[in-house]
Amino acid sequence: MKNRFLIIILLISNLVLGQQYDGLCIEKSKIDKNNSIYTLGKEFVFNIKITENDSIFFLQENNSDNFKLSYEIDSLKISEIHLTVIKPKMFQRTNKKQTEVYYSYEPNPTSTFSTGLVENNENIWIHPPRSGFFKSLETCPFPYIKLDKPIGYKWSDSMSIGNHWSNKKWGLWEGRLILNYDYEIVGKEQVDSEFGILDCIIVNAVANSIIGKSKLKAYFSEKYGFIKLDYTLFNGIKIDLNLFKIINGPILRDGKDFLKTSINNC
Repeated sequence: MKNRFLIIILLISNLVLGQQYDGLCIEKSKIDKNNSIYTLGKEFVFNIKITENDSIFFLQENNSDNFKLSYEIDSLKISEIHLTVIKPKMFQRTNKKQTEVYYSYEPNPTSTFSTGLVENNENIWIHPPRSGFFKSLETCPFPYIKLDKPIGYKWSDSMSIGNHWSNKKWGLWEGRLILNYDYEIVGKEQVDSEFGILDCIIVNAVANSIIGKSKLKAYFSEKYGFIKLDYTLFNGIKIDLNLFKIINGPILRDGKDFLKTSINNC
């Protein structure tokens, strides 16, 4: 009888923990070589806008687990998020079969956060920045598009996250939180960007859970990737990330290379 209960518990645990974007198509080989947008050495620079109750906040501090927001523009210390595509050393890829990327918070970055993205002929999917205040983005739909699909195309997925991602600023929960995602390609728009007028595919996404609903409106360019990401947290806080610069830099191998390059560029 005990063995039966143990088997049931293990099955339930596997079902919960196994819900990690299972519908995502991930290639088995040539993980980086067939990328056409997020190629090795490229650095994608986003500016940040944080809004709560129609008031704009500025990010004064943003460390691994701590952050500080302020109404005062003079307190602005972090104004950009950089996504840099690197070539990890052997056996040091953070996420198996995903292109390795580093996130840094700038100017004057002191640390990096490594994670992954998926780019192939079927879909493009990106882990968001998830340090300090941006841990909140773990509760939102990830940037994700199914390629060569018509307007009106819909798909669903799910993921389970631990309560170490929770915070009183955006939501508290006990144990694991199951997020059920619904994505839809809702249209195409011409977007005035730093790169000129771009034809973009618009993807609306919603994450439903026991603590509420979060949203993402993503603007995708076939040439530049995700150029605009408009997030809405469970509590209504809005985080807008806008791509305004792409740097073709050297191919880096780890965080030391990244920070050394950043210091030399100052």
